[in-house]
Amino acid sequence: MTEKNKHGKREASVRRTSLGSYWRQYKAWVAGLDRGQKIKYRLFQVLVVLAVLVIAVFLAARAWIRLPEVPNLPTGGGTGTGTGEELEYDGAELPNVAKSGRKDGYYTFLVTGQDVISGSTDTMILVSYDTKNKEIHAISLLRDTMINTSASSKRLNSVYTRNRGDKSLPEDQRVENGMTALKKEVSKLTGIYPDFYVMVQWEAVGELVDAIGGVYFEVPFDMDYDDPAQNLHIHQKAGYRLLNGEDAMEVIRFRKNNDYSISLGDSGRTEIQRDFLVAVLEECLQPDVLLKLPTLANIFLENVDTDLSVGNILAFAELAIGMDPENDVTIVSMPWTGVWYNGASMVVPIEDELLELLNDGINPYVDDIQSSDLQLMYKKSDGSFGVTNGTLADPSMGRAQVSTKPETEEPEEPEVPVEPENPDQSGTSGEGTTTEEPVIPSDPTTPEGSGSGESSGQQPGQGENNPDGSGSSGETGENVPVDPVVPGDPVIPADGSNGGTASGGSDATQGGSNSTAGGEESLTTGNAA
Repeated sequence: MTEKNKHGKREASVRRTSLGSYWRQYKAWVAGLDRGQKIKYRLFQVLVVLAVLVIAVFLAARAWIRLPEVPNLPTGGGTGTGTGEELEYDGAELPNVAKSGRKDGYYTFLVTGQDVISGSTDTMILVSYDTKNKEIHAISLLRDTMINTSASSKRLNSVYTRNRGDKSLPEDQRVENGMTALKKEVSKLTGIYPDFYVMVQWEAVGELVDAIGGVYFEVPFDMDYDDPAQNLHIHQKAGYRLLNGEDAMEVIRFRKNNDYSISLGDSGRTEIQRDFLVAVLEECLQPDVLLKLPTLANIFLENVDTDLSVGNILAFAELAIGMDPENDVTIVSMPWTGVWYNGASMVVPIEDELLELLNDGINPYVDDIQSSDLQLMYKKSDGSFGVTNGTLADPSMGRAQVSTKPETEEPEEPEVPVEPENPDQSGTSGEGTTTEEPVIPSDPTTPEGSGSGESSGQQPGQGENNPDGSGSSGETGENVPVDPVVPGDPVIPADGSNGGTASGGSDATQGGSNSTAGGEESLTTGNAA
């Protein structure tokens, strides 16, 4: 045996002897403790182990609960479906301001509320979160905003459903497709391409409100509406009070009273939802909400689709705790003016006012958003439509329109139908996979299959009169449900001619067009959901 091997064995023997000696001394020390000392020592050992575990969990949580990286801007003209297919939508170019760089600590989100009946994104809010200054700025976008598209439906809230893709795709991929297309459309309206999306099922709002112990809210007026067909009954008294989850769902779903004494248009309903969202935020930003995070996280996971991880969301929530909603949270509504297109009521943004709002805290980019960054629809004096900084995707909109209806009349608002069961029979939109979708009945008095006053060709079930004598309104090629006639509201005869009288209230003109942008709002469909 070499001298080296002998030396190594001696060192190992010394180490074993030393460890054994220490262990024997430790056992002798513990044996010498009295009963009280042993209890204290064992308790100390447990606390040390717990402390080590807490530190380990904390370090793991800190690695998991973290702010996300700002994603790269998309390139190309479509969104991948995961099968090699590209969903094309009009206008692939991004606004130049998006390439100017980011303000430090800014994150943007497109928050949408999905209608449980039609599947469309009826509530859309673009949110900017300045994590450095702890400020949230947001702008609500109206569902009836006219967009530049070759699709039959020209409304913003139809983009998501139209671009989800074939039903053979996984649901998470279809959600990604639809939301990517909607984010792109929002970038054309605002100059801001949202970093992330959060799509909430409205049913989750009631659960959230119950989980945080209710929300104090000023109900603006008595709400009384019944729709037996949907088993929907809304009965809320005006006034400031604590709303539970069921109350909250009734308030945010309200459109009109049974007697039409109150009838909200898109803007009016969005305003109530916006105010209610602020009230919910006020409750959620209280420090004691941390104790309710497990329950809130469970509600979130079951009712929300998003491209954020739970760890990302918890990181944002952690930063937001303690913010003052009165001073640190600002939510504004898109300035708009009303227009008619083929017998349907829509809105177009007022550019100057929109730019001012966007650059007042919402803009996440280094440069200010300019007029050249937006693609906005507008109505010309001859009744035709144009688009700023772009080419009309539907050339027919550029032709002069002759209408016997004044711009100030308030039409009935069509719903965005749900997806068809048979995608093979769907049409094409130029904005993605477009579908000619089935009617969803809204009121018991509205028959299934009410036609569209804009349809270029009559589809089965179209062109029929409603029992109350009212005709149909809507967009090209769509079957849409309508409300029964309201006294004083415009009536669209079954022969497709335009008639009726303007519904009450004086007209206010904005942006040089004779279109109502305030006062009375356009009537919505019978669906209060």
